Amino acid sequence: MTSMVLNKSGIYALLVISALLIGLTEFGLSGKPGSLLLTLLFWSCIAQGCIALAAACELVNARWIASLRRELLSLYPLLLLLPLLFLFLWPQLDLYPWTDHPTLWLNRPFFMLRNLAILLAVFLAGRHLAKRSLDGQTTGPAAVIYLLLFVTSQTLAAFDWVMSLVWPWISTLLGAYFFTEALYAATAASGLLMVLYFQGKTRDTSLAVGNHLRDIGLLMFGFSVLWTGLFFAQFLLLWYGNLPEEVGYILDIISNSPGRELAWLFPLALFLAPFILLLGAPVKQSRHMIAAVSCTVLGGLFIERLCLVMPTVPLHAGALLFYNLLLIAVALLMLHSSMHVSASAD
Repeated sequence: MTSMVLNKSGIYALLVISALLIGLTEFGLSGKPGSLLLTLLFWSCIAQGCIALAAACELVNARWIASLRRELLSLYPLLLLLPLLFLFLWPQLDLYPWTDHPTLWLNRPFFMLRNLAILLAVFLAGRHLAKRSLDGQTTGPAAVIYLLLFVTSQTLAAFDWVMSLVWPWISTLLGAYFFTEALYAATAASGLLMVLYFQGKTRDTSLAVGNHLRDIGLLMFGFSVLWTGLFFAQFLLLWYGNLPEEVGYILDIISNSPGRELAWLFPLALFLAPFILLLGAPVKQSRHMIAAVSCTVLGGLFIERLCLVMPTVPLHAGALLFYNLLLIAVALLMLHSSMHVSASAD
């Protein structure tokens, strides 16, 4: 396995190669641009959320992060992949209806410029935070800067990438909804990371790994309730305010298959399943149950992103599967390399 260990230069080269493979597939084979947009929406949620969760834990001195700090922060190079992939959206901006009637805010150059700028800023801030944290330096200011950029980036993703697809549809809560979901996704990813590295962590007697596993279960339980509150708040606003201009997009999703079925599925995966399964205290100590709930949550988030783009954007199932399997493999290789380098240094 040591032959699969990459240094930082190798990791960045792998990211560039992955971006080129996705770009070639997108323009040479799939012919349906929605697969790239959906992949960006899902992986920006996970990549940015993992660093944001670590940053938030640094600020509040959360103890459970001690078991996963290195693993979460070692994913920061993925943040560079996001602007690389976003560049490929330039020829596909015809997906957005405002391209026929550009405005001061919604026009091609400014759309690309502001999103690329914030994605690069998030990468640089995440890189700075990770280096300081892993070197044992003070991370307070770096964590605050990253979290501010993270919130801005996720809000722009909600408003620019999704909301402007069905312009002039609006939802003022969508930005907060997106960055909350990113933290929820990061908590689920933490559950999977804890399971992957559980045996190695238990050998370190300085870490209360069992308690940290329970804390991740509690966090997922709490985020399931918070997510449901935000989800219901958006529904309540539409119903109580009687806002027909905001209902049309929702009706497009739920009026046809498979959107109608998927729209029922992701609330079950993001609220009902984690809420019921994590009610019992013993369940939160089971790494296999935590892994199952984590997979359910991440699957629910993917389905929700699919529902958001499906009514307006054509998707290629084969390309979508290839992109996500490739990024999963890249993330696992990055984690493997990081853990091997860490073990060698120790």
